[in-house]
Amino acid sequence: MVKEQHFTLKGFIVWGVCSLFFMYEFFLRTVTGTYQQSIMEDLQLTTFQFSFISTTLFFAVYGMMQLPVGLIVNKIGLKKALLMAMVSCGIGAISFSYAGEFWFALIYRMIMGFGASFGFICVLVSIHQWMPVRFNAVFIGISQFIGTLGPMVAAGPVDALTTALGLSWRGIFFGLFFAAVLMVVLVLFVVENKTYEEGQYRVLHRPLPTIVLFRDLIKRIRPWYIAIFSAFIYFPIEYLSENEGRAFLSLKGFNFTYASFMLTVAWLGYALANPLVGAISDIMKRRLPMMRITAFLGVITLSGILYGQSEIFLFLCFFGLGISASGITIGYATIAEQFQSRFVPIAFGLNNAVITFFGALNAPLIAFVLDCSLQGGCEVKVENYLTAFSILIGAVVVAWILATFFMKETFCKSTQEYTYLYAR
Repeated sequence: MVKEQHFTLKGFIVWGVCSLFFMYEFFLRTVTGTYQQSIMEDLQLTTFQFSFISTTLFFAVYGMMQLPVGLIVNKIGLKKALLMAMVSCGIGAISFSYAGEFWFALIYRMIMGFGASFGFICVLVSIHQWMPVRFNAVFIGISQFIGTLGPMVAAGPVDALTTALGLSWRGIFFGLFFAAVLMVVLVLFVVENKTYEEGQYRVLHRPLPTIVLFRDLIKRIRPWYIAIFSAFIYFPIEYLSENEGRAFLSLKGFNFTYASFMLTVAWLGYALANPLVGAISDIMKRRLPMMRITAFLGVITLSGILYGQSEIFLFLCFFGLGISASGITIGYATIAEQFQSRFVPIAFGLNNAVITFFGALNAPLIAFVLDCSLQGGCEVKVENYLTAFSILIGAVVVAWILATFFMKETFCKSTQEYTYLYAR
């Protein structure tokens, strides 16, 4: 039985620290791209080697750790998990700043990936534990907005700052180590694990074996529907940003600068829409309407991006694509409502793991379809992209079908626990 929570200063502080770490790890993920040329020159890397350091193995560790992170947070609590994550990020950052060759840099980057894998799950757990359940979606949305400030700052602002101060990439990562130290101090003094009390008694739970937790995850179908919805609603914006989005727009006659700007517009729409979509869902006390709307919007905007030609029209479509992707916020709120409070970290881990898995699976699938559509030709044409990108539209159609026919409304409450109100 779960008591209806109220806002507290301690809750805001804990959530604020977790959100700060989420922004930090998001910055850590993307900052290498800002210094690609100087890192490659200092470490004598090829483009292929740099991609392994910057993205491939970092995200491999990040993705594989999502479900284990949920289990770890569930086992040792939020405070210890945050400390472990921040220490890992700090050690990885300062070690990377002194790296002199490829293999050492690769190891240090993987250490950072391990620490970063805790970021989003910890902020989600802090929201679930410390904020009123009926406002979970809006706080998840605000946290997503805060997180996206990380890559935004890691691009132009940091590049301009380092140029003005004469700093190198090594100095930036050395600074990131000190940032991690400061966050460790914050966690030690202000973060607490949430304990649930009923009257004058503290509620304790008997620990369950890990195999029992996994069995509960596997045998229940509804959390899988929500996780697949989250993966498919988010995948198009991530794929177009990281893979063929710029090349596709260039083939349609737009210059590279405009193509990059459109992807920035999509992420801006995503950042702004997350809190708004979450707030609307919380106010309505319904999850499914916003899930259906964002999925349907994804179908419309992706179709416009594929077949539209007007610059203004494409601007609106990319902004709308970002709004569509914000449906992932409702996915996180809804999957938390499928489990008892003590198992919510595992639910978040499941959601993130499925998102990562389908991202890793669908990207090469699109590349395979694109290659097959060439039919022996060497030059890629717009028609080839239209064929391959039909998978993107198919993904959001599946998301809409799941939200319309397979999911059940939670009314912003846990489906596994009773919630009762009490007078203060």
